[in-house]
Amino acid sequence: MAELLKTKLTALPKPCQKAQRTLRNHREEIERSFEQPYNNGSLEGTNNVIKTIKRVAFGFQSFPNFRLRILLVAKSPYFNVKTAA
Repeated sequence: MAELLKTKLTALPKPCQKAQRTLRNHREEIERSFEQPYNNGSLEGTNNVIKTIKRVAFGFQSFPNFRLRILLVAKSPYFNVKTAA
């Protein structure tokens, strides 16, 4: 990354110029992302599942049923599914 940032901006093709600008503007964050073992991938996946269910279940009349569908599909240890007996 350091080599790319040392290169003069006008010496690069247009697409690479934009990439270099992005790297310069967000260098600290990009480097930190490689150092830290954390990311928000699982949360983004859960959000995607919820949005998909919401799109497929357009017109659900019962919010508890909608919530239950989300909890059943999410399969996360953080969600507790309580069913009525």
